[in-house]
Amino acid sequence: MAPGEPDRSPSTPATLGEGALAQSTERYASMFTHHPHAAYSVDPRGFFTDANDRALEMTGLTLEEMRKAHFAEVIHPDDLHVIQAGFEGAMGGEPQVMHARVVSTGGETTDIRCTAIPVIVGGEVVGVHGVSEDVTEANRVLRELEAANAAKTLFLATVSHEVRTPLAAIVGASELLMDSDLAPEPEHFARIVHRSGERLMHVVEDVLEFSGLEAHQTVLREGAVDVRAIVEDVRSWASCRADGRGLAITFTVDDAVPETVTGDARRINQVITNLVQNALTFTESGTVDVRVGSRPCGATTWVDVEVRDTGIGIDACHVSDLYQPFVQADPLASGDRKGVGLGLAICRKLVDLMGGRLTVESTLGEGSTFTFGFPVRR
Repeated sequence: MAPGEPDRSPSTPATLGEGALAQSTERYASMFTHHPHAAYSVDPRGFFTDANDRALEMTGLTLEEMRKAHFAEVIHPDDLHVIQAGFEGAMGGEPQVMHARVVSTGGETTDIRCTAIPVIVGGEVVGVHGVSEDVTEANRVLRELEAANAAKTLFLATVSHEVRTPLAAIVGASELLMDSDLAPEPEHFARIVHRSGERLMHVVEDVLEFSGLEAHQTVLREGAVDVRAIVEDVRSWASCRADGRGLAITFTVDDAVPETVTGDARRINQVITNLVQNALTFTESGTVDVRVGSRPCGATTWVDVEVRDTGIGIDACHVSDLYQPFVQADPLASGDRKGVGLGLAICRKLVDLMGGRLTVESTLGEGSTFTFGFPVRR
């Protein structure tokens, strides 16, 4: 072969395999070395066999010291059981994700999100590859946000409690005034005060309810639930209100719905009531249809309550905000439609507490369908 000419001799499978293996090893080594998070390998006994610079920086160990150390030596004692369980799971052939703390030789603590991946050779787990992401700053921000949210919840609850007592006195006093022998004009003003007081009382109750849910203080009280009795209770007031607005309202309970189930009757009634109230409030003409059905789901039974209306509907850009607190689905709402924006936020939290689902389908100008599904025990 003349100097400078490329080697055109055919490659054998052996030389091709050797080249591919060398390239694969080099690529793995590059990924391991330059990984932005702490990367390391552990043998079946839990001793480190290799580590990149980020892992050495996090632990304060040299590579030589790391290769003599067990993972238990760098993990916070309170979190060791978490890592041990994850290690055993990875050695069992299943990738694991854990949250724990690493303590360096200098005593510095680092919050980590650790991913443990089994190393399988010839069908046998021979060790574990680990990648630990430093989430210390993210956890700090999360704790601050949680603290700020708790402070907000406490403030709302405290103010609401302070407002409720004098507000109850105003509502009671105005009611006594209306029952007295007032002239037409003072009676008109007394009714305005009473009606406004009642609206404010509803707002205060909603804020207190939401504050309790935010603080995880709300507890479900399970007992016997007669779904048909709840529907009848809603029908008793909703039919009158629908007639007053010139609307048609129907209630249908499928025969398959169990006569009695176990759940929190008051909370179930509260969610259905809110959905029906919203349907009546945002429907100018047409119908509101409430249908209750049930379906088996594994070992449990689900009850589905569908509330369909022919109301104003919801713009697609506002659907995602429906369950946010203090947010109105209709920003231009006024009068009877104007609320504090807590009803659906409370419903969503109550439904989540029940282990249920709350979904919505809506078309602007055509109407909406809310479906409240919740698991029950017979």
